[in-house]
Amino acid sequence: MFVTAVSLCLFAAADGESGPPRPGVVFVVGGIGGLDPLNLSAALTLPCAGVPHELRNFNWTHGVGRPFRDLQDLPHLLAKAGELADAVRAVKAAEPDRPVYLLGHSAGAMVSLAAAGQLPPGTLERIVLLAAAVSPEYDLRPALRAARGGIVSFSAVTDWLFLGWGTGQFGTADRVHGPAAGLGGFRPPADLDDEGRSLYDKLVQVAWRPEHLLQFRGGLHHSGCMPVFLGTTVAPWLMP
Repeated sequence: MFVTAVSLCLFAAADGESGPPRPGVVFVVGGIGGLDPLNLSAALTLPCAGVPHELRNFNWTHGVGRPFRDLQDLPHLLAKAGELADAVRAVKAAEPDRPVYLLGHSAGAMVSLAAAGQLPPGTLERIVLLAAAVSPEYDLRPALRAARGGIVSFSAVTDWLFLGWGTGQFGTADRVHGPAAGLGGFRPPADLDDEGRSLYDKLVQVAWRPEHLLQFRGGLHHSGCMPVFLGTTVAPWLMP
């Protein structure tokens, strides 16, 4: 991880030509268990890939080594989502023009979506989800209203152990037993009105492809957090 992050840094340093854009804030929201690799990988990789923003890890779990409590305690998750929404409001109150992004992995995607749903329209710049442990039918409209640049969700049909069998047995973060959106994507509601269709037009879904292997994303649950994949494929969605 360290070597690939350093390589990205050297590439970005050689490639940079223009002045730095206005920096914003990226709230990084990892998954269950308190040891998600996204926090470290994002800190090492995203600045090297040219993302100019301040990175803030948002810790919402019950602590290290309590994954099932994190996954199944929906009231706790929603309370933490409220804290994340408050943190976003604090940034915008201090600097209204400062862009704010949410980057969530696994159950951290549910925290991100629930927080965004509490914010006024256009508060966020964009929400990026990696391997979302959220049900495919989850209503994204409140979060899409809050995000000017919409939602980008990365999924992988190869993530069956965690987001197929695992969420079938133990439930998704929004407490639905079955395959998660991070496996096969989100499904828009069937009864969308014109506003709903316009909102869902801002949803970009990126499925796993074999060429992602070249970015060390093997398609397993945590492979979307790998530095090369973050730096080459995820980072552009976090640019101003």
